[in-house]
Amino acid sequence: MSGGHGLGLFMAIIFLSGEMAGVGVLALPGAMVNTGPAGLALLLYFTINAMFVGTRLGLCWIMVEERFPEYAENCRDPYMVIAEKAGETMGPLAAKIFRQITSTAVVLTLYGSCVLLIVLMATFLENIFGTWDLDLNKCFWALIVGITMMPLCWLGSPADFWFVAVGALISTVIGCIMIMVKEGMDTSNSDSCYFNFTEDWPGQGKPGPGWEVNHPSVSNFTDFGKAFSSILFAFAGASTFPTIQADMKDRTQFPKAAVAAMFVLFLIYMPMSVVGWALLGDLVAGSVVESLCDGPIKVAVEILFLIHLITAFPILINPPCQLFENILNIPLTFGWKRIVFRSLVIALLIVIGLSVPFFGVIVDLIGSTTIPILNFIFPPFFYMRFVDSDKTRKISTLMRVYCWHMVVVGILGMGLSFYKAVLSLVEEFEHGQVPCWTTFFE
Repeated sequence: MSGGHGLGLFMAIIFLSGEMAGVGVLALPGAMVNTGPAGLALLLYFTINAMFVGTRLGLCWIMVEERFPEYAENCRDPYMVIAEKAGETMGPLAAKIFRQITSTAVVLTLYGSCVLLIVLMATFLENIFGTWDLDLNKCFWALIVGITMMPLCWLGSPADFWFVAVGALISTVIGCIMIMVKEGMDTSNSDSCYFNFTEDWPGQGKPGPGWEVNHPSVSNFTDFGKAFSSILFAFAGASTFPTIQADMKDRTQFPKAAVAAMFVLFLIYMPMSVVGWALLGDLVAGSVVESLCDGPIKVAVEILFLIHLITAFPILINPPCQLFENILNIPLTFGWKRIVFRSLVIALLIVIGLSVPFFGVIVDLIGSTTIPILNFIFPPFFYMRFVDSDKTRKISTLMRVYCWHMVVVGILGMGLSFYKAVLSLVEEFEHGQVPCWTTFFE
């Protein structure tokens, strides 16, 4: 349960916060456009549930180690092990099914997030170099980004370096503060782009002379689908929870670390959501950075998040690559087979990114499919299976009701948010947004 090496409680909190705080926060203001205060209440609800998920997964791993001591050291796929052992309480077929579903969900989540990072890095680079009159759109930048990231991904995982998480958290906090300050400056200055810009805006309206912030009311229930997927994406760290717990000195302290980390994220997410919604209203773009007026501050914000994304990309792509490399018997050591395989994977991710180069849509698609399974549905269900099969433990009626409520809400929210994500994708094409392939062949 504990050892002489590994992460302490404080560093586990930093690691959890740093890994989860990132691009998800950029989509939150846009998710509030058609939900307003109700969406902010939904953010609080998700924070509480993220805390609950962290504690349940933590307890699941503690029970796994109690029953199967062989997993106490050097377990490379703890979430899959939790799924398998929880499934075993219902039979060998269930164990195999739950492990496969969990493995697939983790792979799709991490690879999908890598696609999102390619699109976002390309968007940032387009704007940064656009200020220096280098006229390359994000489609060409996506190609450059993908090819440039290949050598970094050939190396071993950088996840063992604790300063990566610390740097990620610090850069995100500074970037978010700068975004909120810039929003205030833009909307209070009559000479800013909101009052003088007359062409189509990246968001949903056309600012111009006499512009005033507009807060649309909730038009239909599907608006909550976008908020559901965007907020859940911002808390999309459940797949890494067991891995971080397995690296702690005292695994029993993980539930405390999870609760504290989610509180830290809430302190970042809520101000970003409130300020973006209050100051910009329906002019918030899919990524709030796109809604800022051009200038040095916007470029600085993009550089901060760009550094974060470059660091995060190899970390995200490494676990699923290792999973497939193990299946394909590719050596763990550096070699040509790893180079070829990972280069092909990144090439495939580039193709997907060029086909759907829309930040908000990618967030919604991931947040409405694999993440609800890993963050909302499986953790409470697995926890109940472990406790029910353990004669020394009991679960209260209230706890069981709360666990089932998460499963039901997760399934319903998954369906609603996926429907909304598909609608958003259709709307992008209807509004003239096209895949990058058309740009290349014009």
